[in-house]
Amino acid sequence: MNSVKATQAGPAAGPPAVRPWRALIAVLPFLIAVAAVAVVFWSVRDRIPDPLAVHFAADGTSDDFATAAGFLTLMLGLPLVAGAAIGVLVLRDAAAGALRWAITTGYAMAGLSGCLGVSMLLRNADADDAATVRFPPSYLGLALGVAALAAVVGRLCAGRDRVRADEVAGPGRATPPLGLADGETAGWSRTIDSPALGVSGAALLSVALLVGLTVSWVGAAALAVAALSCLVFAGVQVTADRRGLTVASSLVPRPRLRIPLARMQEAGVQRISPLADFGGWGYRLRSGRSGIVLRRGEALALRLANGRVFVVTVDDAATGAALLNTLLTRERGRDRRATGSGQED
Repeated sequence: MNSVKATQAGPAAGPPAVRPWRALIAVLPFLIAVAAVAVVFWSVRDRIPDPLAVHFAADGTSDDFATAAGFLTLMLGLPLVAGAAIGVLVLRDAAAGALRWAITTGYAMAGLSGCLGVSMLLRNADADDAATVRFPPSYLGLALGVAALAAVVGRLCAGRDRVRADEVAGPGRATPPLGLADGETAGWSRTIDSPALGVSGAALLSVALLVGLTVSWVGAAALAVAALSCLVFAGVQVTADRRGLTVASSLVPRPRLRIPLARMQEAGVQRISPLADFGGWGYRLRSGRSGIVLRRGEALALRLANGRVFVVTVDDAATGAALLNTLLTRERGRDRRATGSGQED
């Protein structure tokens, strides 16, 4: 009778390192942005029209309006929600290896939303009719400049990231097959999350909403598509079994990527740096290689029959690679036996 073995695991074991001071640093720019918008709103509340201009065409003319209460709810609520999400992420140390990046992104988001909110209030101040309010493109450039400056400050304040245990491994190593008996089957599965992509998706959705409200919903739609692409790959399940390697989103049933054993030559383990090796996170394409890169560190690497290399960053990659090498050896043995039988006939 065949036996079945399986391994299923989540993130690396060990309690998270609680860093309240770092969480405070992460949420501080959002609190500043909210305070700035609230103070300016309070100071000009008797001088702004209601409704006020909140959306502007490319030439700066106003083309959409909102009540003062609706504007305030959006400009205060959005930063508070985003800040709370990043603060919890940092407090739980859920983005080990990407905390500095998450804090930097948060500072940029807060700088952008705060500057846009204050600028729109000041442009609406003393206007007799909201339809006459203009928002020159230079104000959007100023907001982007504030976001860039805030990102630099955030990166300087964030400190160093905690190094994962798998980052001290060598750059690559061979993985011997597992010792499976004839007729024995096996499966291996791991789920891996990408805080970097999760933060990117949330940040892009926030920026898309701001761009849609202030500039153009066409540009906002493009940003929203990019945000959804990030969120799809923010968590994936990696499975190795007799069908080959399967990588599927943890959030939605599609997209799903499968590489059958027939397309593989061998499996191994590599250490991956997303920016240095692939230029970023998510599904990446480079000359001679591709992969799903969700974080820095250990990755399962496949050398394919066409000479290309496919990688997916995942914990316990050595076990997955060993299983695939075992299944490849078994599959090739069957092919040789089938070829030998055909020649004898």
